[in-house]
Amino acid sequence: MKRILILPNSHRDRDYEVTREVVSHLLEGGAEVYAKDEQLPSLAPLGVRALDTLSGELELIVAVGGDGTVLSSAGEAIRYGLPLLGVNMGRLGFLAELDRDQLDRLSRLFTREYSITSRMTLEVESEIGGVRSLQSVLPLNDVVFSHDRGDGLCELVLSDGDGNRIDYRADGLILATPSGSTAYSLSAGGPIIDDTVEAICVTPVCPHSFFSRSLVFGRGTRLTVENRSLHGKEVIVSLDGSDVLRLPVGGRLHVSRSGRPLRMLTFDRHATLGTLNRKMQMAEMKYRKP
Repeated sequence: MKRILILPNSHRDRDYEVTREVVSHLLEGGAEVYAKDEQLPSLAPLGVRALDTLSGELELIVAVGGDGTVLSSAGEAIRYGLPLLGVNMGRLGFLAELDRDQLDRLSRLFTREYSITSRMTLEVESEIGGVRSLQSVLPLNDVVFSHDRGDGLCELVLSDGDGNRIDYRADGLILATPSGSTAYSLSAGGPIIDDTVEAICVTPVCPHSFFSRSLVFGRGTRLTVENRSLHGKEVIVSLDGSDVLRLPVGGRLHVSRSGRPLRMLTFDRHATLGTLNRKMQMAEMKYRKP
């Protein structure tokens, strides 16, 4: 890896303390490190370069922050077809490859001791008043349907391309990728899906029904969720927890596997269970009372 773009979360790494460590490791390995204009004044003294001085093609994006930083950087990585490497400053960081005490592993970038994996993303199309609109965001984690506080339950209909349907009255509904299966979906009781599997997991949030199980659909399924509120209430839809749209009564959202996966760099092609076990042990140690 020769030319690397670094995307630090300046709110989490306010003094760029961790970012400086990352940059130091990259420069020691012989990389050219680039940053965006808004962060260049803080990083230029370290030897970080402006993007407009780039000669050649970028080869990697390094995101420094938590899983939210990885998610916000994913769109850029997909847009430019670049692999993404996450450095965790958050609590667990399921999407991040490295924790702060593992930064010495960055030397493996220069000895080619890494592999590139593909993570499934979602394509989302809204259908409101007969007008279809393809969303520019390709969620890596999930599409979440919820309601404003005080608006009562969401009344949703989930259907597949074969005409099968399920009615949900619930606080919400989560459509998650395998990457997102360890996020909100897991908290709502959904299963953990290995990130090598391409599937969409549907999990209701606090359903008013005895049927509360998750459903897992194959990679070729196109799911539709329609707002069927009997009280004229809109449904709030979030894509990866940030990009929000409102779905009026009768509005539909079509969700399917995107043809543009996210490429992620990994130093150890560890299994999902190994990662989960390590992260959960870290959480137990962090929150265990002395």
